[in-house]
Amino acid sequence: MTICVIGHVTRDRVFVGDAVREQPGGAAWYAALALRRLGRRVSVVTKTAPADASALLRELREAGVAVTLGRSPATTTFENRYLDAALSQREQTAPAVAAPFDAGDLAGARGDVLQLGPLTSADMPLSFLRRAAALGAVALDAQGMVRRVQNGKVALVPWADARTGLRHVAFLKVDEAEAATLTGEKDARRAAERLAGWLGRAPREAIVSAAGAGAVIANPQRLFHIEAVPVRRPADATGCGDTFFAAYLHGRMKGEGCAEAGRFAAACAALTLERFGAFAGSEAEARERLLGGGV
Repeated sequence: MTICVIGHVTRDRVFVGDAVREQPGGAAWYAALALRRLGRRVSVVTKTAPADASALLRELREAGVAVTLGRSPATTTFENRYLDAALSQREQTAPAVAAPFDAGDLAGARGDVLQLGPLTSADMPLSFLRRAAALGAVALDAQGMVRRVQNGKVALVPWADARTGLRHVAFLKVDEAEAATLTGEKDARRAAERLAGWLGRAPREAIVSAAGAGAVIANPQRLFHIEAVPVRRPADATGCGDTFFAAYLHGRMKGEGCAEAGRFAAACAALTLERFGAFAGSEAEARERLLGGGV
């Protein structure tokens, strides 16, 4: 099975303590590299400003990811400033935002699963979701659907079309704050169950991640709690959620159950948290970490 990841590849500035690092980013970048390094055939549909394309897409292309690049006058740019040693809290600003996606951008999308990684509420309108669902199983990280950018400031806001939009989604991933914004429910378990009930395409699986507290996965039949995997020393939390979702989809596409895929995804996220940049490990390393190795 193949997967197509759709979303803006970004220019990121990451502040951890006194250190500042500039690197590519965005859900599409982190997810696609994780999937490729796990051995999955993967393609990316993205948009950047022409002047940024070569530098931002180089690592994807060198990893063997097929990239379809759309036109945009600007590149989405994020600044992530982490506020605690565990890297669980951050302030985020977005000085620039790329052009949104439309149904025409899906002409280059090929995959059994389409992993959508919107970064702002303007990135992927309802018509885009509807068209994507006609091409394959939609796996949506809804972080962007509840993220509004105004004058460079990023704020969580309700997704007005949530109930309609989620009818086109088979797999959903959000964090606790995003789940609460979508459902009004602060309890992660109840939020996950409610979100799974809103999904309209099988297998209707909703993930609510909670950083160091692990994650909750709900489908219409069961609820699973996935414990976080121990980390030696956190370096950069940016992209860990994207990696978790990508690794979870990889496991499910291999035929693993929700719990098994969730535990594997937690191991991949832990490996990502220990370094700057995208997941650089392998499936074997993630499996070893699950057994307690490498900590």
